[in-house]
Amino acid sequence: MATMLLLPFRTLIPSFSSSSSSFSSSNFRPAPLRCSNDRQALFNRIAPVYDNLNDLLSLGQHRIWKRMTVSWAGYPAKAGDHVLDICCGSGDLSFLLSQKVGSDGKVTGLDFSKEQLLIASSKQHSKNCFSNIE
Repeated sequence: MATMLLLPFRTLIPSFSSSSSSFSSSNFRPAPLRCSNDRQALFNRIAPVYDNLNDLLSLGQHRIWKRMTVSWAGYPAKAGDHVLDICCGSGDLSFLLSQKVGSDGKVTGLDFSKEQLLIASSKQHSKNCFSNIE
């Protein structure tokens, strides 16, 4: 049994100094806590319309991107795997991964937005085939 970890892009913001005109990784620093709290509040606020917003802004392409993410992952999920979906949002990737790992596998969705997790949970309960997600 293997374990797969999906990691989101790390939130970094530019840090410019007069002594450095180059654009390198040393010019970035982690976002301040206030930004993180604001972002969390934003995702809690938009949770009820998040999926519709994704459909609208991407013209439905986000569904294709998510399927590609699951099938092109560095270590593709397979039956029996345990997968951690970090920043799972409303659960779309978790549901796709659930199908890949099957009933012998397990998917754990993690998000800092309580409202997004509530949406994911309600979507999960409407589909009894996703019993391997927590």
